[in-house]
Amino acid sequence: MPRWSRCGAVVLFLALCSTARAEVVDRIVATIDGEPITEHELRRYKQERGTAGADAAAALDALITDKLLEKEVKAQGIAARDEDVARYIAEIQARNGLDPERFTRVLADQGMTLDAYKAKVKAEIEKVQLVNREIRQHVNVSPEEVKRYYEAHLADYGVDEQVRVREILFALDPGASEEEVKHQRMKALEVRELALDGRDFGALARQFSDGPSAEKGGELGTFARGEMEKELDEAAFELKRGEVSEPIRTSTGFHLLRIDERIASGHKDIKDVEESIRQELYNQNLEERFQDWLSRGLRERHHVEVLN
Repeated sequence: MPRWSRCGAVVLFLALCSTARAEVVDRIVATIDGEPITEHELRRYKQERGTAGADAAAALDALITDKLLEKEVKAQGIAARDEDVARYIAEIQARNGLDPERFTRVLADQGMTLDAYKAKVKAEIEKVQLVNREIRQHVNVSPEEVKRYYEAHLADYGVDEQVRVREILFALDPGASEEEVKHQRMKALEVRELALDGRDFGALARQFSDGPSAEKGGELGTFARGEMEKELDEAAFELKRGEVSEPIRTSTGFHLLRIDERIASGHKDIKDVEESIRQELYNQNLEERFQDWLSRGLRERHHVEVLN
């Protein structure tokens, strides 16, 4: 074969190989209203979201959803304001402890310019605005729904017996001598006698306690079993309401405990949990309506074809 023919064959072979590689890279995996989504675009989408190892079908579905939302944003003329974009970026910088200059460098390390990041933020804000317009304003949770959920999940709102406790602490250093220990115990017994004689426990705590709760009259809060130090826990749940304990020795000193209230085991009142229930039901309803809007509303307005 003449030399030029051999060279021509090699060039033609390389060109064919190059074309084949391009076809693989740019293979169309789906179309939306006739507009193609390529394998390369899908791979870039996964890389940008840090999901390179994710299932291809799930990633493609997410990409299609994003593109459908973008189309709807344009169709409805939704546009995020510059100040909303700037506010969002400022919050991201503050949350990560970055000034604008360092933030720009971090973006550059990830191969992104600040303008490109702003464009992404703008697109995301617009999608949220679209969802708010189409879905959020139509989602409501009635008091009846909250009540039904509460009654159906009553076991989730059970509470153990609790005690509301006050304390007077007579502190001891870790290396306290026997004489110091004896002195603090005697002081605790004397103050206990004052409490038993009718002196206000809160006033005694403010006067004598070495603990951080002294200025609040010794109020420690409400505890279930196992939430205090073992010695204090055992003593507290043996006391009746209004009773004052004997001095209780712990690693920090001697404690006098007084029980202000004993709360029997039972269930949290619906008023204490209705807001969390309402939020949970709202999120569930929002997700269901969103998925229904995607499958029946948004996708039905566009021709989506996934190719093998």
